[in-house]
Amino acid sequence: MWEVASHKPTRKNIAIVKSQGGVTLIELIITIVIIGIALSALVSALTTGISRSAQPMLEGKALELSQAYLDEIQAMRFDDQSPVGGTPVLAADSPCTVSNEGQARTAFDDVDDYNGVNDSPPVLIETSIDMSTYAGFQVTVDVACAGTELGLASNELAKRINVTVVLPSGESRDVAIYLSLIHI
Repeated sequence: MWEVASHKPTRKNIAIVKSQGGVTLIELIITIVIIGIALSALVSALTTGISRSAQPMLEGKALELSQAYLDEIQAMRFDDQSPVGGTPVLAADSPCTVSNEGQARTAFDDVDDYNGVNDSPPVLIETSIDMSTYAGFQVTVDVACAGTELGLASNELAKRINVTVVLPSGESRDVAIYLSLIHI
């Protein structure tokens, strides 16, 4: 036979109803706090990632800019006494000197003239390059006689050209090359 369930509240029925009542206010607050902590960590990680997303582009622009400066410098004569065209000369005929004659940038004719250049914003003699994309950058150039750094007999046989590019964030990138009077 079928039994008909009684709808009278008993201790057993009351216990079942109480245990199925849902979450308490304390459980709800703890859950909200845990979700809040997790979301703040996620937002912090995303913010760091987003703020650094432009860094590779700035690094590429800094490399392009340093290469443009080095190309311009390498197109010049080794020294004031060096013949045009890069003809090798004796070190005695063209000793390595670092002297900026103080002329305007458009009159630079040898590597020494670039010593002490400090451009902000960067400026190149070649005008076909759109320099407006480098507005927040700064470029400095140092030239030094450095033959002994290459293992040569004297400093007069080579020059070190160091180009430093400062990114808009304030970080700097250095690129150095050596030019020599002798062919190895």
